Amino acid sequence: MTGRSAFWAAALLTVVAIVATAPARAEDPRQSWTGFYIGGHLGGLTGTTLFSDPDGQPLYGNSVTASGFLGGLQAGYNRQLGERWVLGVEADTSWISAFGSNTCLQSSVTNTGSNCKVTPEQIATFTGRLGFLTESQGRTLLYGKAGVAWMRANVSMNPNVTPQSDRFFTGRGIAFSDTPNQAEPSSAEFSTWGPTVGAGLEYALSRSWSMKVEYDYLHFGGMSLVTPDVTDVTTAGGVTNVGPNGTSQFTQSLHVAKLGLNYRFGGRERASDDAVWGASKAVAAGTAANGEPAWAPGWEIDAGARFWYSSGRYQTSNGPTPNMLLSRLSYNGVTGQSGELFLRVDTPFDVFVKGFVGGGGLSRGKMYDEDWGLNGELADVPTGYEVTDSDVNGTLHYLTGDFGYNVMRGRDHKVGLFVGYNRYETTMNAMGCAQLVAPSSGVCDPPSSLTSNGISQLDVWQSLRLGIAAEALVWDRLKLGADVAWLPYVRYDGLDIHRSRSVYFPVGGAGQGVQAELIASWLVTDQFTIGVGGRYWSMWTTGAVQATDLGNSFIIETDRYGVFLQAAYKFKAAR
Repeated sequence: MTGRSAFWAAALLTVVAIVATAPARAEDPRQSWTGFYIGGHLGGLTGTTLFSDPDGQPLYGNSVTASGFLGGLQAGYNRQLGERWVLGVEADTSWISAFGSNTCLQSSVTNTGSNCKVTPEQIATFTGRLGFLTESQGRTLLYGKAGVAWMRANVSMNPNVTPQSDRFFTGRGIAFSDTPNQAEPSSAEFSTWGPTVGAGLEYALSRSWSMKVEYDYLHFGGMSLVTPDVTDVTTAGGVTNVGPNGTSQFTQSLHVAKLGLNYRFGGRERASDDAVWGASKAVAAGTAANGEPAWAPGWEIDAGARFWYSSGRYQTSNGPTPNMLLSRLSYNGVTGQSGELFLRVDTPFDVFVKGFVGGGGLSRGKMYDEDWGLNGELADVPTGYEVTDSDVNGTLHYLTGDFGYNVMRGRDHKVGLFVGYNRYETTMNAMGCAQLVAPSSGVCDPPSSLTSNGISQLDVWQSLRLGIAAEALVWDRLKLGADVAWLPYVRYDGLDIHRSRSVYFPVGGAGQGVQAELIASWLVTDQFTIGVGGRYWSMWTTGAVQATDLGNSFIIETDRYGVFLQAAYKFKAAR
């Protein structure tokens, strides 16, 4: 399991452990789960595609991470067996907006390798479910699932630049060919099947409506693609096609986290159903059917603080075209530690606003600087491929603000739709420089001191958020919340500073992304809560973005994921 998915699984396991040991509420009769249901879901995913190289062990790469947003539909049937067990079947399908790329087929410093791109487009699963009702009212269902999955995805292998061409273009100290020789790329759209397993928690909001949080693992193998012709660079600058083509075998694994809402047909009314259907029924009745005071929405203000421990990846790739690369900077495993303040205000009219602001530092991690087809001032001799590494430090700052409406709200739950804005800023400094391969290129040979700042990356991501926020008191004092936002428009502005050569590249463009989080909170009192959560952000530019005063194309990707601890206090006022 990769780090990007581990926090989702850990969060679900934490919830399971708390639910299994918590005391039960006793005010409601049992909920029935038997019946057909339909629903929808939103979520995030991250996938890893592993490529084999027919020409030998790769020097670097051959693993592509593709992250993104998904949304879709599900339908199924449950049969409740006795007091505690629920058996069911489910089918779902999700449409995906995701992208990832990385180096592949790089088995030698004399060849120019390829840029492998992976774009998942759609998935579907067909599974059986086995669930256990964890408390006496039968409202909280913990379940596991297993079955088969289907995926449609596009995969391509695009050879990178060579140092040989009719002429060279020099921009801000970079020399590359503006009419490069390139072998034909390889690409295909795949439709394939594989196994899937998953687990989740579903909570009955009313006799018919339920919400769920779910983690799924999907694996696909048996795929292959004919590789492009291998291009070899001689020390004299000559370029030859080694060929013939080989075949690369690859597998793809997907980790998926979902927030879903289901409507169940034929559900049995609970005695306290007025408490979950909202204000209108409760006010009309005066008191709940079980004798409790009627519930009506009022003012609620949740305020608190968090500490977020995260890890992240950032990648900027550029070349004469979006597919054929000259250079790539990859910041991997960069640790973040940040503090933040958050606030949510719910009104009696079911309108709500929420947001948070935070900041902190970045440390650890490595920056890998790859170059293809170097010649002239950056290479002593023509070079097919070279890669260096540096240590990383820096800062991060972010803020989010959302405006929404609760489409469902009751004594123990909220489900709302929102629109919002996110701003995410990072500064990353590459300290020192050591050559990993091709030491004769002269880029970082001899290595530079770790106190020397060779490259800095300053980035601002501004995003439009469209999403769903839901929470429910799934046990006596356990509250589970989830927030999933699709980012249909992302504005990226970055500044790539090469301090060692006193050059810089302003880059700007548009993209998409996803932001999601899952929170389990414990009510220490009716007002004060402590909680643990997982958060995942992924953003990328779509198409190619341009650097000012430089004619080549850039594609930018970033991920940040981690766990946070929080404490909050709720202020309530009657309507």
